Amino acid sequence: MGFRVDVAGLTVRYRGGGNAPALADVSFTLEAGQVCGLFGREGAGKSTLLATLAAYRRPSAGTVRVAGEDPYENPRLMSQTCLVDRAGGLAVDESTTIREVFELIELLRPGWDKAYADALVELFELPLRAKVRELARSRRAALAVTIGLASRARLTMFDEPHLDLDLTDQLAFYRELRAETRDRQRTVILVGGIGAAATAALADASGSQRGGPADEAASPDDLLDQIVVLRRGRLVAAAPAANLRRVGTELTGLADAVTAFLASAFGDAPTVLADRRLGRLRSVVVVGSLPADRAAEATAAGIDVGPVPTRDFVSYLIDDRQRAGEAREHSS
Repeated sequence: MGFRVDVAGLTVRYRGGGNAPALADVSFTLEAGQVCGLFGREGAGKSTLLATLAAYRRPSAGTVRVAGEDPYENPRLMSQTCLVDRAGGLAVDESTTIREVFELIELLRPGWDKAYADALVELFELPLRAKVRELARSRRAALAVTIGLASRARLTMFDEPHLDLDLTDQLAFYRELRAETRDRQRTVILVGGIGAAATAALADASGSQRGGPADEAASPDDLLDQIVVLRRGRLVAAAPAANLRRVGTELTGLADAVTAFLASAFGDAPTVLADRRLGRLRSVVVVGSLPADRAAEATAAGIDVGPVPTRDFVSYLIDDRQRAGEAREHSS
């Protein structure tokens, strides 16, 4: 079973001071065995949060608890915590070969599963004799996710290496991660969640395999149990992923019809997350669900009503430009 994570009032200030902290008053809980998608634009504080959970940094204020304990200088927790980033999270000389990297990790990590690592090497076609400095970005990413998966750490954090994998390897990674969380109930944090291309591919596979094995047919969003969203160091949302899937509604139709229906169905001051226009058409993403008794009215007005995919909803939460209505689509 994975570790439970509790973050309460976490503030982390940059070394040397500065006006704006890297994180300010962040609070959320991740239950043991859950998979969390951590989202935010560059500079939002995602890597700082993971570094604090991994005990690389100390909080300036607030508390972090992993399995109920302070992780800082806690050997028991740290031996079962693994953080890998886009650089592989490797503190090794770049002339080290992949085989030597694995040999070193096996000495340092008591939970390292060599047999599983060997299987992942074959799956991702990693060249064991290649030196780290010779690896292309996608190969370095494959090395990073192999380390994260084969560590079998009870708290495993991926700071975007999976997003640098090519599509085939991304899909393989998500299948492995789904199996790991199902069979071993590891607690996992994925920065950026699931890549856009992989999301589309998994959704297509899900649609074409209805009635097949549960792991293959599940929606890509189903991999995530919890969503945490940061913007400019502050918490925007922390909620079960299933809840966020029901929060947003997209209305698309002729601009005048959408404007009138929006005010009628959602009130005079709806919370609009995105507002896009193309010619006479308007598409609005609004917080809230359309009342069931208004669906026929929307259809009669020529308005398409649909849910908002988790990844899209999160992007609206973190993108001030779309919230302000500055993002516009134009025909070329």
